[in-house]
Amino acid sequence: MFSRVSRASTAALRTIRRAANRTSDSLAERRWERRQLSAYAPVDEGEVTALLRRMGAPGLNEYAAQQCAARRRRSFIPADRDALIARIDAEFPWYRRQCLDAADRACAGRFDLLGSGIVELRRDGRGGASLDWNRDPRTGAQYPDRFSHWRAASPKTLVGVKGDIKGPWEVGRCQHLATLGQAYWFTRDERYADTFAETILDFIHRNPPGCGVQWACTMDVALRAVGWLAGLAFFDGAPALTPAWWKAFLTSVVEHGRFIAGNLEFGTLDGRIVTSNHYVANLLGLCWISYSFPELDTNNVWRGLAEYGLSREINAQIHPDGGSFESSVPYQRLVVEMFLSAYAMAQQAGRPFPPEYRNRLLAALTFIRGLRQPGGRVPQVGDCDNGRAHILSGYGVWRQESMDHLLAAGAAVLNCPALADEIDEHDAIERLFWDVSDSDPLTIDPPRPITLFPESGMAVLRNGVTTVLFTNGPVGTEGFGNHKHCDQLAIEVCLDRQPVFVDAGSYVYTSDPAERNRFRGTATHNTVMIDGEEQHTLNPAWLFRLFQEGEASPTEISCAGGALSVRSAHSAYARLTPPVTHARHVTLEADGSVAIEDRFDRPAGHRFRWHFVLHPSVTPHRSGTAVRLDWPGGAATFEGPSSLAFEIIDSWYSPSYGVRQPTSALVAESDHVSEVTVLRLRPARPSP
Repeated sequence: MFSRVSRASTAALRTIRRAANRTSDSLAERRWERRQLSAYAPVDEGEVTALLRRMGAPGLNEYAAQQCAARRRRSFIPADRDALIARIDAEFPWYRRQCLDAADRACAGRFDLLGSGIVELRRDGRGGASLDWNRDPRTGAQYPDRFSHWRAASPKTLVGVKGDIKGPWEVGRCQHLATLGQAYWFTRDERYADTFAETILDFIHRNPPGCGVQWACTMDVALRAVGWLAGLAFFDGAPALTPAWWKAFLTSVVEHGRFIAGNLEFGTLDGRIVTSNHYVANLLGLCWISYSFPELDTNNVWRGLAEYGLSREINAQIHPDGGSFESSVPYQRLVVEMFLSAYAMAQQAGRPFPPEYRNRLLAALTFIRGLRQPGGRVPQVGDCDNGRAHILSGYGVWRQESMDHLLAAGAAVLNCPALADEIDEHDAIERLFWDVSDSDPLTIDPPRPITLFPESGMAVLRNGVTTVLFTNGPVGTEGFGNHKHCDQLAIEVCLDRQPVFVDAGSYVYTSDPAERNRFRGTATHNTVMIDGEEQHTLNPAWLFRLFQEGEASPTEISCAGGALSVRSAHSAYARLTPPVTHARHVTLEADGSVAIEDRFDRPAGHRFRWHFVLHPSVTPHRSGTAVRLDWPGGAATFEGPSSLAFEIIDSWYSPSYGVRQPTSALVAESDHVSEVTVLRLRPARPSP
């Protein structure tokens, strides 16, 4: 008896000690954090003077005075105000009003960010330059003023915060400043310049380096530097940019460069170093800083990191077929815009990247053009967070589902006009803000009826009025799966300019873990779910990790008798008992009808669930064993075998981050499935 009590008491003491140690560790960490914040020595004017003189420039006072006295082109953004305004008014006369409306909202501190709708972000009722840098625009949640960047940048570590940390980060990127600059060029109204100058000073005053939500993620620090410098291109020489302002600004630019270089974002997976779009953003920030102000880049360290890293990363993060290694089409927009921005900056600086960089960039833009549907929409595959390198046109109104602005920029910079064929004029204006161009023109082939992107596991079929996207790609980011969805053998279908079957999107990340996991789960994608199991292992607590199950077979395409076909398979469900492999064969007929043939090698003993989410503009109606799909100006019918009855259920569609719209989905479930199941979508013939 004594022995049993003794053992129990000893176990209890161990538990108490472990808890005490954890508490002690936590307290010790917080004490260290407070000491770090209290003892932090920011970059001061003397240090910036030393950096400048080491690079052969004058001290900070004289250097700041020089910036006031003369304009200097620091980026690829046009320097000739009169020429740019004349071209805009002649070619895009509607843009002036759009730009001024957006700039006036920003001056009033009113923004629409990540699905927030128009909200006022002014702090304490002050002007539009005094923003509440810690507030989530969508929920109003406030993040603490003081915590170090060493703390994990997740709301779980910030007690009492019920918001989305991406909200204040989006505010802190300052991507509205370029729009303020364009409004300044249009009007010469000094209030735009005052707002620009005061916004940056307010940020510097309210957000000490390394402290608080605006320094928790290096990517956002880097994109803020880009946002500041993109805006500066329009305000150089403005009276608001006094020598005192320049001194504060340049000192903060040094802080940003030092922080980025000291906190580059990469991780490890199975002992390998793995990078992602965050690392590319880090390098882009260093690229803009070092090319804009080479005198601040001691020994050209920042430029060296940027040039070497970007040359390596474009080959690592863009597949030879042009797709993104993160298995996300929306993130491809962000990454390609960053690679293109760096390329344009290097061209302007007279330090062009090697031809291999240009070739991979062209492949990435050709991939986007290949996925583009009639009307400009690009399908959503994988995660979407509305990320941009910088916003040089259409601030507040650009469409997440369109990448025409990027094709316009790429066409201008790479001197490849075919990239921008048929794009909308509201996106075509983007090319005017990229004032560099390769001397050697490039050409690309027009879109083919069927295109395979083998490394990305995607194929696009075009026949008659119908466009089909078929996807069966690997878990991206070298198997980490940070932005991959459970979308093996999923499809999108567009009839003429009308999206019909669509990927549901992403909606949100950390602010609603349940919705985050639902939108990336198998059940929301246009494929088959078996036994209620996810295609890939999805740990609900790990919001940016997906563990690949099985393998995706190579995707094969063919063309015969006027019909286009694509087929592939995956073995993610080989782990079930009994194991089962799913193969899908999609045929696009000459009349625009689509046949979806699903094969299962061992269907007995399993329950199968088919799912197809409809675009919100499509209205479904049951019509016997079929479902009729109607939209303004068109219709189609969808049906499967008589043994498989499709039901119409309520669902959600997210066209951009933070936004979801009610829609319908077609769902059928059965545990009596033959080895082959064929579904058909037929466009309705127009009345004579």
